[in-house]
Amino acid sequence: MEFDNSIYEQIEAFILGKMSDAEKKLFEAKIQSDKDLRKEVELHRSLKHVIQDKEWHLTESVKDNKAFNQIKNSRRSKKYANIESSIQEAGDQYFENEIKPKGNKNWLYYISAAAAVVCIAFFINYYNSNQSTTSLYAEYSNWKDLPSLTVQSDNENILAEGEHLFFKEEYTKAIMIFSQVLIDSSVQNQNLNPYILSYLGASYLELNDYKNAIFTFDKLVNSNTVDSSKGYWYKTMVYLKQGNKQKTKEQLKLILQDERNFNFQKARELFEKLDFD
Repeated sequence: MEFDNSIYEQIEAFILGKMSDAEKKLFEAKIQSDKDLRKEVELHRSLKHVIQDKEWHLTESVKDNKAFNQIKNSRRSKKYANIESSIQEAGDQYFENEIKPKGNKNWLYYISAAAAVVCIAFFINYYNSNQSTTSLYAEYSNWKDLPSLTVQSDNENILAEGEHLFFKEEYTKAIMIFSQVLIDSSVQNQNLNPYILSYLGASYLELNDYKNAIFTFDKLVNSNTVDSSKGYWYKTMVYLKQGNKQKTKEQLKLILQDERNFNFQKARELFEKLDFD
């Protein structure tokens, strides 16, 4: 509903606390008796707080919305403080100036400013979340720790070739070799399987084939060998690379159940670094 300029001036004066006690009582009575005016005041107040305040003041229809709560949390972070301060300053300059509203056109400013706040908050939250997991993946996914596959066996040449291809980042070719070795009935030394599974899963992961990476590392977890706990760590790397903090947390908790698990200390260190919700 459209209101004339005098009503918009009263709304702004009411929200900014510039009314006398008598004016405030009269306007409050008018709000109670006019549903459209009440909605207009609520919307003005919500948008003003979006632009300026430390806490969200939202109408009943949106204040419990999960997305708004996530944005609210990101606005409270230290990294957001400087941008929020600039936005607040701009909001103060607008709300405190002497420019009179021209009908409902001032809503263009309100909506644009509010949309800017929401978008900035969302992208900062998204960027920081993905930036942190990406950098942590780069730090903790040290494939140089994988055991050497150059061994004395009938499969020495082919395994060494697979390892060579892996470290040349020719992951597709490496996958073909390791997959074939795993299904080859001529493989005599089954103790090599956990190592081959590690290389195979890592190859899938480097190609961002998360489904096959998880499938392969699950085989490692269920291998009932001394190296089976490595599967938990490698699955942690999968979820970390995906940016899935919740799944990463779940895997780290599994590792932290037993000090004998592979990379126990690194798991505890990584758990502390991640900013879980």
